[in-house]
Amino acid sequence: MKRLRSLLQKKEGTTLVETMVCLLLISIMLAMAASALSAASRIFVRVQRTQYAQSILDTAMTELRTITQNASGYVKIYDIPATSAEKSENITENITESTGNLRGNTVEFINEEGYVVLVSTNGCEDTDLYIQNNRTGQASAVDSGQLLTRYYFRNSSEKSYIYLKDGVPVARAVATVFGKGFYMNNYLEVIYSFPEGTKSGKQVDWISATVNLYSDKELTKLVATDSEILEFKHSVLCCEEITAKEKTGSD
Repeated sequence: MKRLRSLLQKKEGTTLVETMVCLLLISIMLAMAASALSAASRIFVRVQRTQYAQSILDTAMTELRTITQNASGYVKIYDIPATSAEKSENITENITESTGNLRGNTVEFINEEGYVVLVSTNGCEDTDLYIQNNRTGQASAVDSGQLLTRYYFRNSSEKSYIYLKDGVPVARAVATVFGKGFYMNNYLEVIYSFPEGTKSGKQVDWISATVNLYSDKELTKLVATDSEILEFKHSVLCCEEITAKEKTGSD
């Protein structure tokens, strides 16, 4: 018994210093692991965001090709300031009585049904809907950053359509191509361009489209971009003439 008691008394335990050093090493390893996981998580989120952005661009570009491929008659490009439901800006002077550009954010053409089509991402104000001279309702304002289509009756004899009636935007129909959630809190911009050297009245077989996706409404933080050619099935002419008109009560 004396020998056992002696051995027990001589048995050494872990000192306080050793315990503190061990805890310090564990803390350092945990911090390193957390840092590595945090960096990996950020990379994963960044990659996932890029993949989502590219998916949005690919889908939007596919839809643009579908919408524009059946253009007939003429194609016209405008460059219009953005509008929004929160901050409505009068864009009258930018459409009515306006000639076209060789580059801009809105494209206009005649579809196979004979309607004038405006495709843009710059939003629109509240728009009264008409069938001929009969008002059928009102389309709510659309924020900028979404792919938007508007349709108009065309007066073939005057080669124009009514964009405003007594200062109020009018159309046959207004439709967003995708729901707002499709953009995942991003904002779309499309820039259209005629081929270099294109002249008004000359035939064009295609226009280019650059689709940009931004994370902010001011379009300053670019997330992803893509460019493609939009080819036409039919023979169309480059148009820079005035096509949009305003109708007043006296007309």
